[in-house]
Amino acid sequence: MKRLFLPQTLALAALLATPLAQAATIQVTANITGNETWYGTNEYILNGKIYALSNAVLTIEPGTVIKGKTGTPGDPNTISALFITRDAKIYAEGTRTRPIIFTSDQDDVNDPEDLPLYQRGLWGGLALFGKTVLNTALDTAGNAASPKYDLFEGLPDLQINGQYVHRYGGNDDNDNSGVLRYVSIRHAGFKITTDKELNGLTLACVGRGTTVDHVEIYAAADDGVEFFGGTVNTKYLVSAFNDDDGFDVDQGYRGMNQFLFVIQEPGVKDQGGEWNGDPKELVVSNAPFANFEIYNATFIGAGTNTTGNRGWQVRDYAAPKVHNSIITDFGGPGINVDPDSGWFLTNGLIQIDHNLWWKFAGPVAETANAQVYLFNDTSKSNVIADPMLTSISRTNNGQLDPRPQPGSPALTSPLSPPNNGFYTQVSYKGAFSKDDLWLRGWTALDAYGLLPVRGANTIQVTANLTGNVAWYATNEYILNGKIYALSNAVLTIEPGTVIKGKTGTPGDPNTISALFIT
Repeated sequence: MKRLFLPQTLALAALLATPLAQAATIQVTANITGNETWYGTNEYILNGKIYALSNAVLTIEPGTVIKGKTGTPGDPNTISALFITRDAKIYAEGTRTRPIIFTSDQDDVNDPEDLPLYQRGLWGGLALFGKTVLNTALDTAGNAASPKYDLFEGLPDLQINGQYVHRYGGNDDNDNSGVLRYVSIRHAGFKITTDKELNGLTLACVGRGTTVDHVEIYAAADDGVEFFGGTVNTKYLVSAFNDDDGFDVDQGYRGMNQFLFVIQEPGVKDQGGEWNGDPKELVVSNAPFANFEIYNATFIGAGTNTTGNRGWQVRDYAAPKVHNSIITDFGGPGINVDPDSGWFLTNGLIQIDHNLWWKFAGPVAETANAQVYLFNDTSKSNVIADPMLTSISRTNNGQLDPRPQPGSPALTSPLSPPNNGFYTQVSYKGAFSKDDLWLRGWTALDAYGLLPVRGANTIQVTANLTGNVAWYATNEYILNGKIYALSNAVLTIEPGTVIKGKTGTPGDPNTISALFIT
């Protein structure tokens, strides 16, 4: 596929979403033990499966590029991937202007046209294994009895330096695997055997002590993100153009999530969200059940002229809680709730409310139980209405802008997230406010030219500032008269933001524009 670029988009993408010029290429051939740092001045090439072993700490600087060597198709012994094993940690903390990029050795990150837009499966991906409690786990004899560990799908029970590196699970829900922040994972995913694949990002029994914040998975050959149990909380998570599910959940995941974004493409895709309690072939009645929470998500399918993709599939023994979200433009139904999860639905353990549903090739509710309990019950406020997103695009024409337009029903919600120290207190639906296109600057979506040009939106500032206010580089702000940041207000302005004051009448102090921090 030949990609078309607006010149200013290409220039800005190169400026904002690529690292500094590389000084050296480092071939990574050995597993990681002890403390190790990967520097933004280098480029790192993963040669095969690389493991951060127990008690190792891998620190990755902002702007660092890590590339996996492309393996032989169909041969899992040749894949390149990075595994953060139990008791190891990764601190990959990029910034909005200097993200950490994981990609293939075939990808020149300074040339956004060198790979097809939806190129997938060029390397394995990133996997974090933690020690939280599982609902389907093996004991040391390999029996599904006591909740101790499970073995990652399709990989052998490999032992390195006395450690079983493909095991995950344990008894510590507060387990800490480190930090992923401003990380873009591109062109990953690998089929190991039938129905057993490496995802773009695998979070297996990762605990709530771990930070996952501003992470993108772009064009993976399986799920964007798959949670195998765990309690990790996530914010600002992007799953774009992956060939299976946007967010897949298994084995009793119980974390909190806010500001999730999924977009699919017409070719290869599956569900926007596939949410399972635990596999039916194991002990399905074990606790903990998958009762994770999502606030403020936007799920955009592959278009209503496609087939084979529904918004959400709620499978056996899953009890998701999803609020203030937008689900739109899918080539199948909006939601299916498996009969095995019917009890969770009728008893209120599944909580899906205050969401906007729009444009499906099938019915919004595929199953009768979902229709009765989620849509016929008006107290749930699952409304079928146009969210009036600014624009949807799945190609590099600068037209993907999933923010709601003025007048959108997504701009308000009577439901606020819990004020528990994790959730950001917002009163709108979907992953985006009308002002903040937080995809800008660090994602492949931006680097590859799908997003609008920076500064394309002009915000008229007419009211004084109270509370916490952020001004973003994706907008241009016009001060209309004297604007005051009042007592206890906090105004945060991103790098690159332009603020303009309207010109007043000469000699008339009542017409001047100015910004006062009181």
